[in-house]
Amino acid sequence: MDINNLTITQVQQLVEEEKNPQNVLEYRDVYDQIVSSLVYSAHTYRCQVIDRIRNIEYDFLVHTTPLETQFSLSLMFTENHYHLIRFDFGENLRHTNYVGTDHEEVIVGSHVHYNASPNKYDPKNVIPIGEIEEFKNIELIKDAFLEYIKYTNIKERSDT
Repeated sequence: MDINNLTITQVQQLVEEEKNPQNVLEYRDVYDQIVSSLVYSAHTYRCQVIDRIRNIEYDFLVHTTPLETQFSLSLMFTENHYHLIRFDFGENLRHTNYVGTDHEEVIVGSHVHYNASPNKYDPKNVIPIGEIEEFKNIELIKDAFLEYIKYTNIKERSDT
C-alpha cells in the first residue's frame, strides 16, 4: 500500500483494519508497543506503533492543553506525517472545508480529519464529530480517551 497516495476508500479500509485486528496476538503486539513506549512531553502523550501485518509505522498522539475540553487524538504515519485519523475536540475550533470554492463551509466545534496533510496551511476537509455516533456528546479529554479506546477496539490486557 502506497501511503503517500491513498484514496478515501483505502483510508476508510485502513481505519477499519486498524480498529479490528485479525487475531489476539496482533492486538497484544500493538497493545504491548503502546504500553512499553508511551511518553509524555510538551503537552503530548506519544508512542510509535508498528502494524507488522501491513508494515506501517504510526505515531499515536494525544495532545493536551490547559483546557480539558480542548485536545486531540491521532494516529499519524511516521513516514510522511499524514494523520490517518485525527480527532480535534473543542467547541470554539473553526475549520474551513472546500477552501476557495463555491462550496466553502466553516465547521465550528469538534471535528475529525482523515488522511490529513501535516502542512498546517494545506486545505483539508473535516467531518463534524457530531456525525460520528460514538463521539457526538464527548467534551472532556477523559471521556474522549475512553470512547476512543472502545472505538478503536483496544481492550485492556488480561494477564490470565
